[in-house]
Amino acid sequence: MLYNNAMEELTLLVDGKNAFPEILRCIDGAKESVRINMFIWRDDIIGNRMGEAVLSAAERGVKVDISVDRYGVVLEKAEECKRSFFHKKRTLAERIKTRVLELFYPMPENPKRAKDEETPLYKAILSHPNITVEKDTFKADHSKFYIIDNEILFLGGINIEDKENGADRQGRVYQDYMAKIVGEAHVRAFLDKLERGADTDASLLFGINRKTPTRLFEMEDAYLDLIQGAERELRITMAYFSPLKKFVNAIVSAHKRGVAVILLVPENANFQNDLNRKTVRKIMKKTGNGVRVLFSRKMVHTKLVTSEKYISFGSTNITKKAFRQLNELNLFVRNEPTAFVNALLDSVTENDGYCREIADYKEIKYKKLKAWIEGFLV
Repeated sequence: MLYNNAMEELTLLVDGKNAFPEILRCIDGAKESVRINMFIWRDDIIGNRMGEAVLSAAERGVKVDISVDRYGVVLEKAEECKRSFFHKKRTLAERIKTRVLELFYPMPENPKRAKDEETPLYKAILSHPNITVEKDTFKADHSKFYIIDNEILFLGGINIEDKENGADRQGRVYQDYMAKIVGEAHVRAFLDKLERGADTDASLLFGINRKTPTRLFEMEDAYLDLIQGAERELRITMAYFSPLKKFVNAIVSAHKRGVAVILLVPENANFQNDLNRKTVRKIMKKTGNGVRVLFSRKMVHTKLVTSEKYISFGSTNITKKAFRQLNELNLFVRNEPTAFVNALLDSVTENDGYCREIADYKEIKYKKLKAWIEGFLV
């Protein structure tokens, strides 16, 4: 379902099956400009549908600006259809990294190899005078957002790929969020934050990591402030969760001061599964099984931290790489009884129904060597 508040300024889009139709509808209605910043854009069904939408917009005279980070090519080629929409050629280093990832995370349902072809759609997009594509720059940009006519902003954690539109080839149902924000003032405030690091919108706060034009990495402190400021409740739903000491300590401290803590991770993550398990096991052990740990049957791609005061979701995982190397983007809203917040919390409650609760930390098993390697890499 699509959920929106009475002002229709902030809308929650739950999972790709709801996000993509709304994003495509807005691109189809664009009159002046479309800007897309994406981490993963696969050459699959939804990837081609998005490509058709931006080409059609350009044919109407709309200026389209697309940025797809070179950093994502290894993941594009290592799983699912193994075809990238924009990254058709790889360096030797990228080929080696892809192969290592395939060996480390074998997925038998995925094709062994897939050839990236310069399709007619791809060629039409790259040659169109109204479309600018930045695809060969390695920015380490993990953020995902769309801006339509400088009036509509979409942001969150959903990449352009079929698995976000349902389930992956291993049968894992994907779960994630996008927010649709309407209004020139909100879009201008977002750009002020992205380009100048300025907070100019009191109703919506954006947390970002960016390297240019000046370095600003604030998501580590933003998450820590949210955790340390919790007084009654704290929930962390995290796709990829590393046992960073300051975060483990902050969560344990929250429990000790009486905060009800819930940690949710996917039971079988596509990547970093052993490190996820090591992290929640460590926290559970340190609190004497005092925190609730939930293993979801879904592939939870969500990055969500909530307290009784604030809610944040977006692209930022709790990992060293996310905090210190990657461009990231999160939305922060007050945890107040608005339609948007209520819908998000309803979705959280619904997702709990797909989970298995862990009674004792000793139930959580993981491969120590693999977890160590994952921790070193992320």
